[in-house]
Amino acid sequence: MNIFSTDMESDRLHLRNLSQADVKDMFEYSSNPEVTKYLEWDAHKDIKQTKHFIERSISENKNSDNSFVWGIELKEHAKLIGVLRIYDYSPKNRRAEISYILNPAYSGKGYMSEAILLLFEFCFTKCNLNRIQAKCSVFNTGSEKVMQRTGMLYEGLMKEYTCIHEKFHNELLYAITSDGYFKNI
Repeated sequence: MNIFSTDMESDRLHLRNLSQADVKDMFEYSSNPEVTKYLEWDAHKDIKQTKHFIERSISENKNSDNSFVWGIELKEHAKLIGVLRIYDYSPKNRRAEISYILNPAYSGKGYMSEAILLLFEFCFTKCNLNRIQAKCSVFNTGSEKVMQRTGMLYEGLMKEYTCIHEKFHNELLYAITSDGYFKNI
């Protein structure tokens, strides 16, 4: 069984498995080229791409032991507003990496930071992880701010690390360790 297979809740958010009922909400942001400007994948041109992503995520959650995808649901409206993923989990090294995406209509309200902090609490207290890292393009200032707000520390610049829309981007590496997390709570 996948150690990350759990739902999490805060006052405002429910982190849960994705379902095909999320297709419309997800397509709302995954089809927006501004949302994918600094990501390795292109905006979805039709809803079939979004359905395929959800199917793949559901399968990954059932069959993988080193990654998991949560839908971020705004409890007040029962609306999917984003996705949070953990991957490259190494049990021996007790580390993993996260990535995330949020519908821009819901940015600036602290939802992504709240979701990530829920994940950190789960990973550091229940899964015994020692380190969680994340990366973003040097141009993705919104993502960098989220990493900083959640207590992640800048560790370095990775030169021409990712090819995004046929252009190489430098990436920023941020991370938090269990010691850093427990000092901040």
